Amino acid sequence: MKVSDLIKPLVAIGCVIFLLCYLIEKPNTLEDYSSYISYAVSAVVVLFIVYERWLWRFIPWKRPPVLKKRYDGIIYYVENQEAKTKHIDVFIKQSLLTTMIRTRTDINESYSITASIEQEYGNHILNYIYVTNPDASVLKSNPIQHGACRMVLEKDTHLVEGKYWTTSQTIGDIHWQEHAE
Repeated sequence: MKVSDLIKPLVAIGCVIFLLCYLIEKPNTLEDYSSYISYAVSAVVVLFIVYERWLWRFIPWKRPPVLKKRYDGIIYYVENQEAKTKHIDVFIKQSLLTTMIRTRTDINESYSITASIEQEYGNHILNYIYVTNPDASVLKSNPIQHGACRMVLEKDTHLVEGKYWTTSQTIGDIHWQEHAE
């Protein structure tokens, strides 16, 4: 979703609030009109903040898939021509307009720099770019690098699958499963 998708509904709500103020007490001066406008603008700003942070999860109007706060994952990759796997913990912070991803393996942590959920041919896709923050003990063999992920989001986001690639020319598959509390 984009901010531009919210402009028309927010303007309409602001007009309704202004109209309600007008009907409750007819304005007599220019100052009354400006105070009604400020009430409407303030209400729209508060409503926007509340909707963008929390309400969007419950109101299914033009919203992206709601991701879980935590996933347990597996990375499938090739190292020295040998197929390997590694466990990964995934932590998500999501609002209507932002998504932040933090991951943790046994030797590395990464943070998303940018992330977006887009529609491609009827599917929702989470694309994000990240930077790694390796533990000091492995920094020489596993230096800081940038990477990107493309995760396919089904309607039920309990299981998410995708691919990743990094600036050190590594690629692999990732599978996330909702963390069992």
